[in-house]
Amino acid sequence: MAYALSPYRSYIPGLIKGPAIILLILLQSFVLGITSTTASRLSAFYGIEPETVVWFSQIGAVGMVVIVPVYYRLRMYFKKADLLQLALCLQVLLALLCFTVDYAPLLLVTNFFMGMLKLICLLDFISLLTANYPVMRHRALFYGIYYTIARIGGELADIFVNPVLEDYDWRDIYLISAVSASICIIICTVLFHRQRMHRKVPLYQVDWLSMFLFAGAALLFCYMLTYGKTLDWFEDDTILYALLGCGISTLLFVYRQYHVKRPFWNLRVFSLYQQVPLGIAFMLVLYVFFSTNFLFNYYAGYNFREEENYLSQVAFITLCAYLVSFPLTGLLLYKGVQRRVMLCIGFLSYAGSLYLFCNRIQTSASFEGLVLPYLMQGMAYGIVLTTLSTFAATNIPREMNADRVMGSLSFRYIIGSFAGYSLYSNWLFRSTVVHATRLSEGLTYENPLYNTELNSFRALYLSHGMDVQDATAAALATIQKKLQLQAMLVSMRDISMQAAIAAAIAACMVLLVRKFEMHEIAARNTYKIV
Repeated sequence: MAYALSPYRSYIPGLIKGPAIILLILLQSFVLGITSTTASRLSAFYGIEPETVVWFSQIGAVGMVVIVPVYYRLRMYFKKADLLQLALCLQVLLALLCFTVDYAPLLLVTNFFMGMLKLICLLDFISLLTANYPVMRHRALFYGIYYTIARIGGELADIFVNPVLEDYDWRDIYLISAVSASICIIICTVLFHRQRMHRKVPLYQVDWLSMFLFAGAALLFCYMLTYGKTLDWFEDDTILYALLGCGISTLLFVYRQYHVKRPFWNLRVFSLYQQVPLGIAFMLVLYVFFSTNFLFNYYAGYNFREEENYLSQVAFITLCAYLVSFPLTGLLLYKGVQRRVMLCIGFLSYAGSLYLFCNRIQTSASFEGLVLPYLMQGMAYGIVLTTLSTFAATNIPREMNADRVMGSLSFRYIIGSFAGYSLYSNWLFRSTVVHATRLSEGLTYENPLYNTELNSFRALYLSHGMDVQDATAAALATIQKKLQLQAMLVSMRDISMQAAIAAAIAACMVLLVRKFEMHEIAARNTYKIV
């Protein structure tokens, strides 16, 4: 049987192919489920616990990771055009379903499947993009170019979607997703023929049990990190059961990978290639500092929540940082700049960003004071992520590359992302309690400042017609709110300073890790990375 050599229709000019694929990747950035912006609205609209919405809003990442090994089998079963059209049509269907059906569990659960479908489309688009630009087969240039497109697409989505959510119904995000996926369908219909390009490989060879075990372990792990603060961690039986289930599922999954003919995730990639565990370990370090954006966004949300466009301003600043950091890092690595030097610069940028942020924390702040910290944080992420991705992917043979991708995505988007959010959320909560307790010890009638504040607020409430008892209670409540605010700001300042010191230490440590220069580009890296 003769197979087509190219997925494109014969009449498609070469100059159109590359830009069309870039447009498809950008459009996928607008295919969204539950975002950080819509999570609070969904929680308030349906009266659902915020932790529940946070958990479901992030399990899209689990869906993206768990579908990776299956994708490589799906692409050998379906025709390329059919696989893309099926995934895109399902995106449209799920988005319209969420837009029209007023049912909260549907909105929450579909986030998992949206993540799956999005990754299927992106991996196919990345493969086509690399085929159009052979220079991207160099690992540094690949990540420098791809991350630039993908991350800028994400920030553009925030810039344009957030104002829509502010002015209209928050569920309009699903309508935007449906329109974006529909445009992708039209473009794919024009670009790609429906001829088979490879031998059909049956789907029964997929290890579905391993997929179920991995997804179960990941969801239970994320559940623990999301609900830990609310349920007081291991004082609650639910967290203990989740830990037990996660542990059992993980052990069964690992055991199965070493005892089946076609493992879902070949874990031997960690022992065979040193760059994989080393690169992924430092990706976890990266996410310790990347997750400090929780502090940035929490502080910005407190100060600027009345400004409808502040989220779009944050996204624009981050977009500018990504537009410089990702392509510049890829180019410098391609030119031979040492990876240790790039990592050092990246972690120092995090240290500087956190130090500046620490010194700008106050009760009344201007948004201009946060521009430089946000910009440096975006630059740091671009530099470190591109460098570590390049290092971990170099000299990995084609047959093991999917397992390397699985490891990178698992540790970044599941462990790193969830653990980072949980770390700073719990740290801020507990530190605020400690500082509030210490501050409250000074609120006695022997404290002249406290008496002055109390009398001032009491007089204010008395002037509004309250009696003495109610005015005193209201004054005490106001002072307590001010105390909690002060405790939160002090805690935030302490955490950001300690994180800045840790980032500076990490910048020094990477200079000592000589293994980051242990290999150069080999001839076997000429294959497409996806």
